Amino acid sequence: MKLTSFASKKFLLKIVLWISASVLLIVGILSVIIYLNAQSLMISKESDNSKKILLQVKYNTNLMNETISRLTQSLYLNNDITSIMYAEQENMVDVITRINNVANSLNSSYPYIHSISVYNRNLNQFYNAGSPIFFDDPQVLGLFKSDQILPKLKPIFRDIHKVVNGDNKSERVLSYFMYETATRAENPNGAVVINVKPEWLLGNIKQINMVDRQKGNNIYILDPNGNYINEDDNQEDPAKLKWLKDEVERHTKESLSAEAESSFRSKYIDTQYLVTYLYIDSINMTLLKIQPTLEVYGYIQGFKTSIIFITLIFLVMAIVISVSISRKIYSPIGNLVRTISSGRPLDQRGRGDEISYLDYVYKQSMEKLKLYDKQLYQYGDVMKHYWLNRILTENLKLDTTELERIFLEMKIALPLDTSYAVLLLKIDNYKDFQQRFSSKDRETIRYAMINITSEWISRTYLNEGLDFKDDHVVLILSISPGDEPIETTVTALIQEAQQYVQQFYKITFTASISPLSNTVESLYTLYNKSLDQTVYRFHYGHQSILDSKITLLHEDNTKTGYAKKLEENLQEVLRKRNLSEIEDAMRLVFDEIRQLNYYNALASTFRLLETMKKTLESSSEPGVPSLLIDLSSFSLQLMEKETLDSINETILDAMKDSLQTVPGDPTKKLNHYVVDTVSDYIETHYQDPSLCLASIATMMKISQRRLGNLFKDAKQVSVADYINETRLARAAELLSENNISVREIVEKVGVLNETYFFSLFKKHFGVTPKEYALKSNMKHLADSKNNLEF
Repeated sequence: MKLTSFASKKFLLKIVLWISASVLLIVGILSVIIYLNAQSLMISKESDNSKKILLQVKYNTNLMNETISRLTQSLYLNNDITSIMYAEQENMVDVITRINNVANSLNSSYPYIHSISVYNRNLNQFYNAGSPIFFDDPQVLGLFKSDQILPKLKPIFRDIHKVVNGDNKSERVLSYFMYETATRAENPNGAVVINVKPEWLLGNIKQINMVDRQKGNNIYILDPNGNYINEDDNQEDPAKLKWLKDEVERHTKESLSAEAESSFRSKYIDTQYLVTYLYIDSINMTLLKIQPTLEVYGYIQGFKTSIIFITLIFLVMAIVISVSISRKIYSPIGNLVRTISSGRPLDQRGRGDEISYLDYVYKQSMEKLKLYDKQLYQYGDVMKHYWLNRILTENLKLDTTELERIFLEMKIALPLDTSYAVLLLKIDNYKDFQQRFSSKDRETIRYAMINITSEWISRTYLNEGLDFKDDHVVLILSISPGDEPIETTVTALIQEAQQYVQQFYKITFTASISPLSNTVESLYTLYNKSLDQTVYRFHYGHQSILDSKITLLHEDNTKTGYAKKLEENLQEVLRKRNLSEIEDAMRLVFDEIRQLNYYNALASTFRLLETMKKTLESSSEPGVPSLLIDLSSFSLQLMEKETLDSINETILDAMKDSLQTVPGDPTKKLNHYVVDTVSDYIETHYQDPSLCLASIATMMKISQRRLGNLFKDAKQVSVADYINETRLARAAELLSENNISVREIVEKVGVLNETYFFSLFKKHFGVTPKEYALKSNMKHLADSKNNLEF
């Protein structure tokens, strides 16, 4: 593939874009963080500025409050005021003179004094300067007429009314009260009230509001009752003022500590405001300052423009730097692409960027390497198995040098200067194993047997495995000096392997351990010895572990059969038809057969069967001939049994079935056993392509016509049809349960002609095998979905 195919250099472009995007992302995030921090800092700064303004107003207010308080105290002690306040007879000339003297002195020094009111309790009379002389103060009257207590020297914001041309005119003032009582329960003898014009406070606030009026900045004053004092001056929406008061109250309640001053942000309709409040304890009022946050943010709009400009500069720089860095990063990749693509043709799968091309070339190379490795491994494995097979099955005579060369080249992991043993693993119930599994599955299971057992054995001994492609596999064990004897250790390891194989593959195997030998040439003898030992599975049953010591016990036994007395006992209990006694008698016979060598044991088994047949033939008990036919019908099955236990069990099952049958017509019993035997034989041998009525009749020593009529009368179907139904039923099971081809299924059910099978299957089920498998899979999926939903 030529590099010109990558003229666009897609991967280089990707590198540039990724680096540029990464830098832009970082710069963008930093810019946003800086901008947000600037907003937060500006809000904090503006909040501090608002607090400073309110603190200045508070300072002025406290200063004025202190001045008025001292003035009130001074007036209360003034001689003119005292004379008026405590006079017992009214002298209006004197009152006017004295109060005018006081008013003149105050007006020149304190222009913000609205009026002075003096109350004489003795005369029950108010004297006022700056208001009508006979103005009555209702709050002072309330002090004398009730238990009401007025705060001394504390300003009270109130509205007094002045009569002008016959009309009451509203006037708002801050009133300072001063009076004294001898005891708490007594009413004062007199009182002095100084009313101060609020313009000194409201005017100051109004001037501040006028500066930022059009920006939405305003300062408000709340009296102790939560009412606005300067509401009319600001001409604000009443709903907005109510919202502001409620928000301040809410924030004050939610605040963790009772703060005299604080600020917060809140939204009214679509506008967010910065609200700052300050409590003035000297006059018991609260100052509020409200300001739109957009106005605050407006201060940083220029800063925002600068950030955007800086970001763009960084972006341009990032692109320039990215191109430079990307070229350096891309340089080795480009060189590699040029080197690999030199002289290579363009392949469709190689199109794309450079990395895709390199990935494609890499995968192609790895596939070729794997193919080479596989071929090399398969060649080496085949040759290795070839030499191991020859060593075990041929009596080779090779010198040490030749053996070393073969072991080295074939990678046989067995030393030459050690002892050897052969471990043979023989599959139990081999005929059933052949019927249950395909040739590929059988090969896989044998391979698993070798690997699992080799893994366990290798914990103690070096070994090499070999598959003999039949009913057994072999392991050659290397035994180091000092490891003898090996039977106990190897037996424990084999038992572990047997458990694993049975758990995962549902099969069992019998193991045979050969004696030890010091030469490779003797492996031929050891293999044959271990193979000969496996015949004693007949004695010890499936999953047994056999060695030379066990077989020697049987080989040294000189007996040729079981005792005559045991045979006579069995004949006697057979005539009695007592099932428990038959079981006991047969157990004794089989126990003695197990003591014999293999060939004598096999002959004794045939002798036992013949004895039982003759005994039953000579019996005069009704119904016994049916038992005779039963034993005859599975005589072939008995010969297929691999152990004495299975032969004993088969015979006893037949006995139980026969002896527990209700007595009746012997002919019907005979027919019953014949039909059941044929059914059982078909269900266990349907894989046999030669299975037919003729083969079954020959085995059972019955004519084809008679056997066919008996079977059809009992089952309402011919033997041939029953065989086909059994095969089709099994084929349907395999189609539903296994992911194997139709051809394999045809072989498994014993049909030679695939076209004939398709014809039978469609006639029976109405669909082809593939359609049946598809419907079964769809049904399984639907059932699984329903189960999940449930």
